[in-house]
Amino acid sequence: MKKIGQNIRKLRELRNFTQQYMAEKLEMTQGNYARIENEEIHLSEERLQKISGLLGYSTEFIVQFDVEKIYDIVNERRENANKEVYQFQISPELKQLYESRIKSLETYVDELKSEIRQLKEQSMKQSV
Repeated sequence: MKKIGQNIRKLRELRNFTQQYMAEKLEMTQGNYARIENEEIHLSEERLQKISGLLGYSTEFIVQFDVEKIYDIVNERRENANKEVYQFQISPELKQLYESRIKSLETYVDELKSEIRQLKEQSMKQSV
């Protein structure tokens, strides 16, 4: 299952999950989980199923995921664009991945804004 560990890492990072989070959900140590991503240990079909469930993608998607192909398609279209606009379809799973990442980041921004408001309120109370 060569390269699956790399795919898992890329998809985990896009989901904004830490290795620690994944390890806890898989009931293993973070170090052993890192060994999966580094392809240092064999990844069983059962464990791959659990990981795919956590990431929200089919095992087939994880196995076939190739970020380099995505970059190649985008770069090729940029080079050939000549100021023309091209529209291309992405897979529903990849679209879901990006939308989920955007939503995650928006939630994080909202949390940070709330924390800033709270800190400002505390600062105002302390200065009074």
